[in-house]
Amino acid sequence: MLTFFLTVWLTTGSLTATETAATQPAATPPAEKEMAALEHFLDLTNDDLDQMQRVITRIRSMGPEERAALRREIEKFRGLPEAQRRNLRQGWGAMNRDLQEGWRQMMQAATPEQRAEIQAKLQAEPPEGKAALRRQLVEDYLQRELKK
Repeated sequence: MLTFFLTVWLTTGSLTATETAATQPAATPPAEKEMAALEHFLDLTNDDLDQMQRVITRIRSMGPEERAALRREIEKFRGLPEAQRRNLRQGWGAMNRDLQEGWRQMMQAATPEQRAEIQAKLQAEPPEGKAALRRQLVEDYLQRELKK
């Protein structure tokens, strides 16, 4: 789940913390940060804004432990070489719509225990292996559904 939040946040076209730090001085007053954020939001499409709103809603529903885990995921992401970060950003976008829809269906059909197991498997994978595992899980699920 945490990787999902990170992927969504990074693929919506929003500024990453690194990009923000590179474009703004460290001691920017809050009012200037608000203005910069507002200007950035004005450049986003309605779809991007909708996606960001969904992410914000999910983050608001997270407990302190989940937020801390997400922060750790973000730090791990920042520590990756740029090529790996680019591949991760493209992870869901590079996956065709049928597989994305299959993932959604699979996760909705799964029990909480199954979802936790899937997420644990994904978390145990190195970043470069997560997309392949995700694809394999969805393809297996879709094959099982076709046989029903």
